[in-house]
Amino acid sequence: MSAGEQFPVTDGERDAALAVLVRATGAGQLSLEEFDRRTDLVLTTPSRAAFAAATGGLEVIPPGRTKRRWFVPFGNRLLQGRFFLAARTSAFVVMAEIHLDLRGAVFLAPQPRIRVMALAGNLRVLVPSGVQVVVDQRSLFGGRRISTYGPPATASRPRVEISMLDVLGSVKVTNDEARWSPSLMARG
Repeated sequence: MSAGEQFPVTDGERDAALAVLVRATGAGQLSLEEFDRRTDLVLTTPSRAAFAAATGGLEVIPPGRTKRRWFVPFGNRLLQGRFFLAARTSAFVVMAEIHLDLRGAVFLAPQPRIRVMALAGNLRVLVPSGVQVVVDQRSLFGGRRISTYGPPATASRPRVEISMLDVLGSVKVTNDEARWSPSLMARG
């Protein structure tokens, strides 16, 4: 037994390896089948050598500029195409809407969290099939609502958590582009 094999793989190491696999898949370095195979290996192997092999050969792409805070006063903010979604992102919305299209997003963590504070503001999220979204919305005039959209999260399927505190605001999650933001679709 090598010296490295006597120490078990920690949960922190497994989480970091999963983040590398998610980034590599989002960047097109891994197919979904290869992602599934490597994810299973990261989550189940007790061997450090097999664990290291799960992320071996991957080019770790620096995320570049990742926006972690959004401030949207009045109007609309459209986030679409290829962008990096940090592990934790916050948004402050005042009489505005954020239209978030996650189909081209590269998740920098398996469970990114978005925290939104809104004053007469809305968040509209378009998700690709296979992504689970959990919304925890607390409203000054609407009480609290917790909802889940999409299939159950697994090691190979990301889960996005949205926490929203609002006054006269709402969250809408869908995988139907026509229902996501009808006003945007009418312009295009």
